[in-house]
Amino acid sequence: MRGYSAFVSKELKENMRNYKFFILGIVFAIVGLLSPLSAKFLPELLENVMDENITIIVGEPTYVDSWLQFYSNISQIALVAFVLVFSSVMSKEYEKGTLVHMVTKGLPRLTIYGAKLSVLALSWTVLYWFSFLITLGYTAFYFPNGTTEGLLLSAGSFYLFGLLLISLLMVSGVLFKSTFAPLLVVGGSVALLFMGNIFPVIERWSPLQLSTRNIEVLMTLSSDAAFDRGLIITVLLIVVFSIVGGIVFKRKALQ
Repeated sequence: MRGYSAFVSKELKENMRNYKFFILGIVFAIVGLLSPLSAKFLPELLENVMDENITIIVGEPTYVDSWLQFYSNISQIALVAFVLVFSSVMSKEYEKGTLVHMVTKGLPRLTIYGAKLSVLALSWTVLYWFSFLITLGYTAFYFPNGTTEGLLLSAGSFYLFGLLLISLLMVSGVLFKSTFAPLLVVGGSVALLFMGNIFPVIERWSPLQLSTRNIEVLMTLSSDAAFDRGLIITVLLIVVFSIVGGIVFKRKALQ
């Protein structure tokens, strides 16, 4: 446990020194701030920039529009930035040869893997809910008639989807020693999930529901059987990817 704590501390300090936390903190803060603002003022902006001969009918924005912007921005901007920034979580260690040094000093491989995975999960947790709270505060300010019912399930499901991509990023980082291979694995997996949605049978079991049906869950205040299956599959995949990554790293040559 002492080695685990020391390695987690080392990872956190290193990510602070190379400004990863600073960069991602700004990105997630902007997403949290921009989502309710764009929902509130986008109709007025469209009216000002469009030609007077063109008529656009835009409904009065509501709190749902704010959360719609949040899930769109968090998936297309913040989560992508997170994966890009941490895509080298293992490759740099392979390149520098630091893993060999740490293992020969007696640090167990599973401790190294678990610490790196924990730091990624912790970073995602703090950043995601930080952005969420910013959006929640500004949404309550601009749309005081809104409700928070169904919000925890809606936001929590996307949080789990982010953990799924993180566990996939980590196991692919163990399997491949390059920076780009994990990006290709994560991006390709998401693309396959979107392609799988063409088939209703796959769609009803797909983890992708956790990132595409958030507003539906928010408005209906509940989930359905298909969404629940997606939640279960996501949790199982997170566990499987984490275990497989640890097993592979324990047996993999470090040079």
